[in-house]
Amino acid sequence: MSDDLAGAARVHVTGESLETLADAATVSDSESADVVVAVGESALLELARTGCSTPILPVDAGTGVRSVPRERVEAALESVREGRATELELPVLGVTIDGQSRGRALLDVMLVTEEAAHISEFELETPTDRIAQFRADGFVLATAAGTSGYARRLDAPVFGPETRAAAVVPVAAFATSLDQWIVPVPDRGPVLQGRVAREEAGVTLLLDDRDAGRVPPLTSVSIDVVDALRLYRVPESQSCFGGVEGSPREGSPGKSS
Repeated sequence: MSDDLAGAARVHVTGESLETLADAATVSDSESADVVVAVGESALLELARTGCSTPILPVDAGTGVRSVPRERVEAALESVREGRATELELPVLGVTIDGQSRGRALLDVMLVTEEAAHISEFELETPTDRIAQFRADGFVLATAAGTSGYARRLDAPVFGPETRAAAVVPVAAFATSLDQWIVPVPDRGPVLQGRVAREEAGVTLLLDDRDAGRVPPLTSVSIDVVDALRLYRVPESQSCFGGVEGSPREGSPGKSS
């Protein structure tokens, strides 16, 4: 990064090594920075877990968060400096089991049996509607930013990260005709509540990229929006549907990605 850019914004870099921005880490913590450069998905998820309040420029952190390719990070910071960045707030989910907090997730929350092909029974509802009671290996609730991850492998649609909705998808459902569901996501408050109605094998809670422990049967599981993560979107950002923001996709003349 150039000297004039370093002087224009206090930058904190976290996550994977980024040699081209070695001189940009002008502050050692996120709270005193003007922008946090989060390199890699794990770094971004850690910022969500710890409650970072500084705007974040995600780098190589996945298309679901419109991250910037590593080779374009200097141009992306120049866009931030020159006012070409827009800010997007992504919901951060908090999960409680029987009233006890188990942690936070930015992309997805999953309940899944500890042994493959061992079916359990789940009940799910939103604050206004009962969704379903079904037998499956588990289910995943993916925020809009998380729909391009594991939920996509389960044939969930990919949402733009600014979409205030989440996808709820069963994992290896016993009923072949079982639906998927789209549920609203508020600025704060409850999104989904459920429980393991019958357990034929142990059920584990996964929050993004980590194991958050076992879920006891017949115990209430609540998923709520508890915070928001502030991300920068710049012209160098990737589209959540592939390609770079504002650029036609290869092979599709005249069509934006």
